[in-house]
Amino acid sequence: MSIWVAAGIALLAVMLGVLLGVSLTKPIMSLVAYVRRIGAGDLNGRLSLRQSPELRELSQEINTMTAGLQDRMRIRHSLAMAMEVQQNLLPRMTPDVSGLDLAGHSTYCDETGGDYYDFIDAVDLSETAATIAIGDVSGHGIASAMVMAEARGVLRSRCRQPGTLAELLTHMNDLLVADLGDGKFMTMLLVTLDSASRRMQWASAGHDMPFVYDPAGDRFIDIDGAGLPLGMMPDQTYEEYTLPDLPPGAVVLVATDGVWEMANIDGELFEKERVRQILRRYASLTADEISKCLQQELTDFLGQANQRDDITFVIAKMA
Repeated sequence: MSIWVAAGIALLAVMLGVLLGVSLTKPIMSLVAYVRRIGAGDLNGRLSLRQSPELRELSQEINTMTAGLQDRMRIRHSLAMAMEVQQNLLPRMTPDVSGLDLAGHSTYCDETGGDYYDFIDAVDLSETAATIAIGDVSGHGIASAMVMAEARGVLRSRCRQPGTLAELLTHMNDLLVADLGDGKFMTMLLVTLDSASRRMQWASAGHDMPFVYDPAGDRFIDIDGAGLPLGMMPDQTYEEYTLPDLPPGAVVLVATDGVWEMANIDGELFEKERVRQILRRYASLTADEISKCLQQELTDFLGQANQRDDITFVIAKMA
């Protein structure tokens, strides 16, 4: 009798296992198929497991996760498009100016950034001169990128009218101060170099001064003259300064503070003295070669650390 009881219990266990296997296999296979669709990039479907309250709850959680993935994918797509648009706002080539060798570079720490550089085709610019614009909007991301784009539009429109660099900054401040919110501002530096007169003119709205290196005398020429950043206060006027007699082979670097404020994994800053050493070391090279050397030095210094700020600079070398 006990043998038959044992056999019956074993048969019931097998039948229960089969039934449980069938009831669990179908939702598991549905889940596997759904995950494969997500892996293939299809985020439009919805999972529906109704075999038990637990599976229904699992379906709801997975569907919520999928909807979140869709939102993030849309955001990433929008950021990628914004990055492409912003990259197209930067110069695609450097101007060909007699007696001047030019090179520019910009790397954003996010998909979009607030740094900006440009070569301005001013209406009264001679064939032996180039005007460089470089700016840095406070913060990062889409909001800063929009300010940068607006500043570029204002600058390029206003430079078609005669005027000094200082008047150009004053005009930009008048427009930007009405558009920027509290705490938002933009530093900008305008520099005109003329190979014929060997003269450098500049006007600054809160931006760091250029590095000017004289290789023959192995010295850096100290210059100053910075006003308030753009957009901070209305009715600001800016001043223009002049450095005459740039020496032959002089190297001029204009940059944003992301260069010397770059930090490596140990928290050490790149600092301006390292920039000076690099300019001194590579001064005999072309502007493009100096630019590539500086980029490599920055990359090596950063190492495995994350880039925390945009990096933008323009190098000009006088014949």
